[in-house]
Amino acid sequence: MNRILHDWRRSRGGRIVAAVSSGAAARVLSSFVTFLSLPLAVRYLGAERFGLWATITSSVVLLNLLDLGIAATLTNHIARACASGNRESAARYTANALLLTTSVAVLAGLELAAIWPRVNWGALFNVSARVPPGEVSAMVAVAAVLALLGLPASLSARVFAGYQEVHLTNLVVATGTVANLAGLVAGIALRVSMPVLFVMAMGWVTVGNLAALATTLLSRKTWLRPQITLLEWPTVRELLGSGSGFFLIQIAGVVVFNSDNLVVGHYLGAAQVTPYNVTWRLVGLTAVMQSLLFPALWPAYAEAYARGDRTWMQSAFRFTMRGTLALNSAFALFLIVAGRPIIRWWIGPAAVPSLALLVAMAFWAVLSGCMTVESCLLAAVNRTREQGVLSVIAAAVNLALSVVLVQRVGAVGVVSGTILSYLLVLVVPQTLMVRSALRKGSGSGRLREGRVPVAITGD
Repeated sequence: MNRILHDWRRSRGGRIVAAVSSGAAARVLSSFVTFLSLPLAVRYLGAERFGLWATITSSVVLLNLLDLGIAATLTNHIARACASGNRESAARYTANALLLTTSVAVLAGLELAAIWPRVNWGALFNVSARVPPGEVSAMVAVAAVLALLGLPASLSARVFAGYQEVHLTNLVVATGTVANLAGLVAGIALRVSMPVLFVMAMGWVTVGNLAALATTLLSRKTWLRPQITLLEWPTVRELLGSGSGFFLIQIAGVVVFNSDNLVVGHYLGAAQVTPYNVTWRLVGLTAVMQSLLFPALWPAYAEAYARGDRTWMQSAFRFTMRGTLALNSAFALFLIVAGRPIIRWWIGPAAVPSLALLVAMAFWAVLSGCMTVESCLLAAVNRTREQGVLSVIAAAVNLALSVVLVQRVGAVGVVSGTILSYLLVLVVPQTLMVRSALRKGSGSGRLREGRVPVAITGD
């Protein structure tokens, strides 16, 4: 019995269950921390300063594009190397990915240090004279440093995902989230400035990821330890090539998910970012199923694809799509009915959105959830280039519509631009791509005939 249980835990299904269960615990903890920290931050900073905080946080996410899709594609390379038992291949991809992301982060940091003093950040973010210019520029600096450190740090989660050990990522994130809350409370008690509070309340997840990466490479999986002999141009070129589709998708994702605060702040003022951002966070809870399941499902799809297990892929996709649609729709309807009273009680009157904004965001949450189910499958089977091109087009349409509509109907126009861009550009072509991927199965991803697959293991 113990042997059967041990084998099940090491199987694809067992690792998915471990990832989802640990993710559920981490999600509950994260939601609880958000429930406590958001009203603390809003009341301590005030509507305008919190709006600035949220806008800068969203803006520096642009720096995540500098990983060029390398982190995302690393998961697939490690999953396939693990499926074939090739540790040398996993080590080679990891070492070159670490070199690339670290080099880009250093170069970007030097470039930002050169231009940072030359920019009028207060005017860029449309803040009033009540917020000193030095405070705004310091916020930009500390947020940028954390974002750049996050480039190599993010590889820890990708390595864990490739070995289907997502539960370890969940543990790191949960620990960092609790530390962030403690930092926020301590910063408020000490009455620190906004930039210092930002580091204390936002930096611990990055620190945890860096520690997890170092521990993994130096002690847990010593075969992944970086070596100069593993660095080679063909692997760098392959990482950049396979990451190009993810890079395009990341560009689109940054525009879709992180430009809204900037658009609202620029055209309507920083104070108007607060209700928009708070509503976005609350409605974002509809994505609970994706956040729990997809980090585990992505490498499981990749491993099944490498083994030619098309039947499992089709079954998993259908189950995930139906579950996502049902759960997201139910939660979205609940938020339409109760969202405004909840926000008023939770944060205060300054954060309460209009009903139209809440309804539009709820609809977007359902649409986005279904599209994310499809994206997870396409990412695992490396069907990302076509999706990436479509996503960039949708992002451009989204930004243009958002800028036009925000000036006519206010904040609701921003999320409306996002919805319209997806419906016009992305929904139909991406759905057809998924059907094609499920029909074709593994294709070139199948392991060679006669090769005996080994169990996925992190040992």
